[in-house]
Amino acid sequence: MDSEQSTQSKGDSSTQGKGANQLVGVSAFGAVAAAALSSACCWTPIALLAFGASAAGASAFFERWRPFFATLSLVMLGMGFYFSYFRSGSCDGDSQCAARRRRRLRLRRAMLWVSAVIVIGFVSFPRYAGVLMHALGDGAEVTQTAATDAQTRTLLFDVQGMTCRSCAASLQSDLASIDGVLKAKVKYGAKSARVQATDAVTVERIKEAAKLHGFKASLVMDQSSRVVSEATIPGTGGHLHE
Repeated sequence: MDSEQSTQSKGDSSTQGKGANQLVGVSAFGAVAAAALSSACCWTPIALLAFGASAAGASAFFERWRPFFATLSLVMLGMGFYFSYFRSGSCDGDSQCAARRRRRLRLRRAMLWVSAVIVIGFVSFPRYAGVLMHALGDGAEVTQTAATDAQTRTLLFDVQGMTCRSCAASLQSDLASIDGVLKAKVKYGAKSARVQATDAVTVERIKEAAKLHGFKASLVMDQSSRVVSEATIPGTGGHLHE
């Protein structure tokens, strides 16, 4: 009878250990996935720009869900640590079971700490996205060739809703692709967009482009001028930097 109880106890401990391992694995994977989604509003534009695609709509969608996914990732990570450190089970004096348990604990705790580093990296991604954007060469003013003696307008907008520099780079890329836009520069720090364009480009067209990204653009300045030469401002090499 004692032997049967001992065997049953070992089986229960083994089952609990396997259950804890599964819970820790699910928690770690879920935390990383949720963290990746929490910063998708920033890394999605970078990925799409790398392939020459527009990020309009994608960043706006993920930005709305950012607080939810960030919270979910931290909750799931906390669950993983709880099951790993406080609900790890016992072996009731079985040395073989204890040895297996120690190996499982080391493995799943190592997995949790690696997951924690990845989660922190994803959740804080908006804070260092600008460094990556600079390394990729994005953020410089985009310039197109203007026709001689063309009537142009310089439009300055206040842009609200951007959460990182990749938002600015994504919007800038889309503004520059509008027919009639000669120069486009979006500054994340100043929350502004400066656009030089022909009269064919309307203020509403610029606002609509910003709206597609989930941002609100408000006109601050509208100044008309005349382009007297082809190409761009001499000495800039086609780019103006902050």
